[in-house]
Amino acid sequence: LAKLVYDRIFHHFEVHCFLANIRDRTLFSLQQQLLFPVLKEKIEKVWDQQLGIIYTEKCLRNKKVLLVLDDVDQINQLQVLAGKEDWFGSGSRIIITTRNERLLVQHGIILCHSVELLNDYEALALFSQNAFKKDLPEDGFLELSKYFINHAG
Repeated sequence: LAKLVYDRIFHHFEVHCFLANIRDRTLFSLQQQLLFPVLKEKIEKVWDQQLGIIYTEKCLRNKKVLLVLDDVDQINQLQVLAGKEDWFGSGSRIIITTRNERLLVQHGIILCHSVELLNDYEALALFSQNAFKKDLPEDGFLELSKYFINHAG
């Protein structure tokens, strides 16, 4: 859902960045991905996490930014990548996906939208639309499709 929203609105922002699967990556690599569109070749000047925070504050403060933080599972990810409101310019939007709502509260985020899990039929339809471009799996792929859906959780 976050990727869909991002793809529909990113062109309205000066700087846009979708940081996917944050829990599986280092904060330093995520900072570099966020800052690369602004710093370009100067990105090599960012050699540690604290310097990344300073550059994020300095370089994005006056820019309209769309930042998606996908699959956040630790408070330090929010602190390092989206520290304070004044890190980003007017009109900026930060979208955070997490399974732990306490992290959002702990970071002082007020506006939250909870997404309900899909039922089995909805999950199969969504998977089929993306995999087969139709509402149901191709003949012979129903069981395999159900396996993938169950594995994805």
